[in-house]
Amino acid sequence: MPTRSTVRRALSAAVPLLFCACATAAPIRVPVMHPGEIDMTPYRSVAVGELRGKADRVLTEGLEEALVATNHFQVIGPSRTASALGELQLSVADLSDPARAAKLGKALGASALIYGDADESYREEFSEDRLKEKDGAPTIIQKLFGELTVRATFRIVDGSTGRLVVTRTYEERRSDTSRATERRPQPIDKQQLARSARAAVVERFLRAVVPYQEFVTADFRKDGDLPQLESGIGFAERGEWKKAQDSFRAAAAQVEKNPDPDRKKLAKAYWDLGLSYEYAGEYEQATQTVRKAYDLSQDKAMLQELDAIARLREESPRAAAAGAAPEVASGK
Repeated sequence: MPTRSTVRRALSAAVPLLFCACATAAPIRVPVMHPGEIDMTPYRSVAVGELRGKADRVLTEGLEEALVATNHFQVIGPSRTASALGELQLSVADLSDPARAAKLGKALGASALIYGDADESYREEFSEDRLKEKDGAPTIIQKLFGELTVRATFRIVDGSTGRLVVTRTYEERRSDTSRATERRPQPIDKQQLARSARAAVVERFLRAVVPYQEFVTADFRKDGDLPQLESGIGFAERGEWKKAQDSFRAAAAQVEKNPDPDRKKLAKAYWDLGLSYEYAGEYEQATQTVRKAYDLSQDKAMLQELDAIARLREESPRAAAAGAAPEVASGK
């Protein structure tokens, strides 16, 4: 499965990939699957333990709900986990001992345990700005600034061995400012800030453990003489990468039938084929094919795409080793 860095996409989008005046750009949004940063394949059942701290209950419940919603795991809730701890006369602190953690994992039938710490803090600042109107009368603008911070550390433990698999810490801040003229501003909605920050923390953790889909902008090329490119782009929009590749290869084959192939048209076909390999996570083929497009067009902007593919291979060794990505859902 491919990964896609949002920074990489921003940089890529900043460089128009136009290699001839007659080229027709077809920037479209395509679905791309990102693998989880942590390989959770061996863990099909997870037990959610307590996230101790000021944000313990709400964040623990939010984590349980989010894991259930992914449909990737059989989730054992925190209440059942707490009951098992009590029966075994253990506490969450005891889970740092592999033997005790494995004992809990066996009792719950969980292949992985998730627990940790969660803290929440809030600060508020009041200030005044004194302004002078045209008639010289002063006006006082009162401001109330509030900032809420949620910081959570998640620990994943192998339920059979009790050994720590990974630890991840995430911090999210949310802020708001309330203003009023000649009176005290309305209070900051701390609960709304807390809900937003907690949800963001849980979302970041989920993206580390569960594959997820997002839409990115891809700069495919069209050509009126090559209808296969149009068909391939249609498949790409739906994330049907194998079919897209077949269409782009057919376009290249049509151009190459000519004893003197049109280099610009052939470059478009190889460029589109290279992008389809890249978005499918087939980085070796993507490199070779985009290189062909560059050799034909000498468009230096394509070298940046080759650099991006190389970075993706480094960022996602698991995806590169696995080869092609599975087809993805087409929902937007």
